[in-house]
Amino acid sequence: MEHFKEYFTFLQKFDLRLTEIRDKREPAELGPVFKAGYDITHQTPHFSLQFAKRLQILKDLAVIDIIGADPGKRKAYVGQAKKLLSLFNRFWENYFRHYPANGENIQDNFLLVIEFAEIFHNDLLEPNKTEAIVTPEFVEDLCDSIREREESLAGFIAEVTVLEKVEDQNYEIEKATAHGATPIRIRRYPVFIEGIADQFFKIFKEYFEEKDQQPLLSLLTDSIVPRQKLLFNSNGNQLADAFKQLIEANLIVSCSKAELESWIIRHFQYVSNAQAKPFTTGYLNGIISSDTKICKSPILDVINSSPGGFSLAAVARNKKGREN
Repeated sequence: MEHFKEYFTFLQKFDLRLTEIRDKREPAELGPVFKAGYDITHQTPHFSLQFAKRLQILKDLAVIDIIGADPGKRKAYVGQAKKLLSLFNRFWENYFRHYPANGENIQDNFLLVIEFAEIFHNDLLEPNKTEAIVTPEFVEDLCDSIREREESLAGFIAEVTVLEKVEDQNYEIEKATAHGATPIRIRRYPVFIEGIADQFFKIFKEYFEEKDQQPLLSLLTDSIVPRQKLLFNSNGNQLADAFKQLIEANLIVSCSKAELESWIIRHFQYVSNAQAKPFTTGYLNGIISSDTKICKSPILDVINSSPGGFSLAAVARNKKGREN
């Protein structure tokens, strides 16, 4: 299991580096001020093809390790993988809870506040030490590194789980065939109660390019799967918060929060730092399944207009603030 161990170590270890960075918080009239700041660009998919490639290779080798393991040990390794995935969930919960709103500066103790050093391994962070500055650019790069690792881990779990399902399905098919029946697999998806999908679309459509608006309407009203992921032209937590409000008000039925999160991952992506970003399980779980109020710039409000039922109201866009 040497490759499995190397893969898991790589997922959890963040090689934070220090570099001279201009502190943009200092008044411009005093001239540029440079300080030591955190850097993680060498472990992001956009700035380092080597990082992305190594992560892919380690994942594939780890899968081969698991394929060769007996079923009992395989379950144990998958259990460890799911525990690690929960750490990514914890990161996103802390991140969204503490990310500053309304354009406020990120404080240099941000990594300590979100308990980054308690969740993942690194060689730089120590309790109560904030000599290095934390810039919005660094935080964005850190999120990209987190997403890439989380997606890789989710893919690893999915590939290994397929092995388990194939074995279980073969057993079930043999069992069902003996009784003259074939098992049917059902994937549940969100269904909007009457009138809500149209209201939701009217509020939501302005966040999508014109070419994506009809596929969006078809997805919301008729569950017609788009040919490619629909790009939400704003912060991902705004989209997630909107769906969270609907499912908690029981305006979306027929699926659980976890199934809703998987559905969003399959059909949507969002814009962050002028780039299209995928939704991940931990990112969505930190918003939709968390009890903490996350989104500081919501798109809509659910209005309880009983006895007439519920209605949706658009919230004016907040041009300040920068959330991921």
